[in-house]
Amino acid sequence: MFYNYYYHNKCNTIYMRYTKIKTFRTTEIQYKTLQKMKIYNVDVGGFIREAIKEKLEKEKKHFLTKKSKTNFERQLSSLLKN
Repeated sequence: MFYNYYYHNKCNTIYMRYTKIKTFRTTEIQYKTLQKMKIYNVDVGGFIREAIKEKLEKEKKHFLTKKSKTNFERQLSSLLKN
């Protein structure tokens, strides 16, 4: 009985997808804006996740630039191949 309730309860299935927690700081204006969005029934957590996703996609090129390997990294990769 507990099994069915746990997996069919909408709230728990939503929380099962997001298992990592990251705390961040906002300004007073940003905080009040997020509170106002919540009053208007906007999913604030979803809004923040979507904003982070868009930002990462926009700056993907910057994050994915190849850096040259250090001597230690080259030695380590050659050891791991063997």
